[in-house]
Amino acid sequence: MKKILLIGAILMGSVSAYAAPVTYLGSDNSVSSLADMVNSSAAAASFLAVTGSLTVVDFESPLPSNLTISGGTTTNNSGCGALCGFNTTAGGEFFQLVTGGSVSFSFVNPVDAFGFYVNGLQTNLVPQQTIVYVDGSSVTQTINMPSAINGGGAFFGFVDYGQQISSVTFNATNDILGFDDLHFGNSATDPGNPVPEPATMLLFGTGLAGLAATGRRKRS
Repeated sequence: MKKILLIGAILMGSVSAYAAPVTYLGSDNSVSSLADMVNSSAAAASFLAVTGSLTVVDFESPLPSNLTISGGTTTNNSGCGALCGFNTTAGGEFFQLVTGGSVSFSFVNPVDAFGFYVNGLQTNLVPQQTIVYVDGSSVTQTINMPSAINGGGAFFGFVDYGQQISSVTFNATNDILGFDDLHFGNSATDPGNPVPEPATMLLFGTGLAGLAATGRRKRS
């Protein structure tokens, strides 16, 4: 019976291991181009190495049909230079400008991975920006944007393995910010802790039932 309980505990642990998002955050102070965003770019590379191929939105063309953005405007001029945000797409010029408030990203097909570059940050003067979303278990997750000052830049990304996230809200508070090169979609399964497939779950259940029956026969 102890063996049965142990196997059950291992199984439950594998199912509930993804209770919190894995974040990929990097920031740089006083930036005016993507070339200045060394830490940010390193965080983006780590994020994409884990997620694999995702949908990319660079604001150089219309949004894909499976994404809706509420808040902010697409522009190629923030009106106050790099301090208020700029494009980070190689060879591009457009980005999404948000003047305070919040921006919501809604997905027709739920995702579990999301990330983007943001710049114009002055976290020493403006309350901390956050990302908020509801995961597949209806738990609200809040993640703080990394600190960056004097028109700083950052990359923000997270993976919440196996969740069904239909929208993400970026709270810019009172800052004027630009964000670009948005990545979203469904990540590759975490190689260190794979989510059991439904067939695997059924097999485990059958095995547990068999062990229980064997234990009863031995006691008889």
